[in-house]
Amino acid sequence: MISCLLVEDQTLVRLGLESLLNLSGCIRVTGVAQNGIEALERIKEVQFDVMLLDMRMPELDGLGVLSAMQKLPQPTPPVLIITTFEDCDTLVNAVNLGAKGYVLKSIELEDLIEAIKQVVAGQQVLQKALTDYLLKKQLVPQMVLTTKELQVLKCLTLGMPNKEIAITLNNSDGTIRNHVSQILAKLDVNDRTQAVLKAFDKGLV
Repeated sequence: MISCLLVEDQTLVRLGLESLLNLSGCIRVTGVAQNGIEALERIKEVQFDVMLLDMRMPELDGLGVLSAMQKLPQPTPPVLIITTFEDCDTLVNAVNLGAKGYVLKSIELEDLIEAIKQVVAGQQVLQKALTDYLLKKQLVPQMVLTTKELQVLKCLTLGMPNKEIAITLNNSDGTIRNHVSQILAKLDVNDRTQAVLKAFDKGLV
């Protein structure tokens, strides 16, 4: 059973999500918070498998929560953002602060359950509608990747860590790290998530 911390300031939305997830048979909402400050208090007290985080909240918003989580000494749960199109401009910052993905509040229940499972399994969840919107707002420089770099990039889009990529492509960990560094440099991005977003936009994968 996946234990979930649900962070949502709107009472009806929070109660509705809690009820639906608890009926899923595989996810149990074991903690709720109405704002970011409460969310940080909950993760200091209890270990959760995943946090379902709203972006717009009083007192401390989603970005504030993600930023504060990076400074906590104890392990923190992976975060899946649940948002609306109006929040799109903040999503890149959220992913850069460690969020594992995002979904729309209009998502179907079975898709939300699957997204939560993917995040708990260590994968990233980038919902296509939002990803397309974000990509249209980003300027992508021209770049040329080698065949091997394209192979590594494809593995990155699948959320694979360096060690798994090394095994898949029959290379050493060090070689893969070098390839990843080259990919980030050529795509003019700071991290793997941004590389994946630009790769989708450029049709590289």
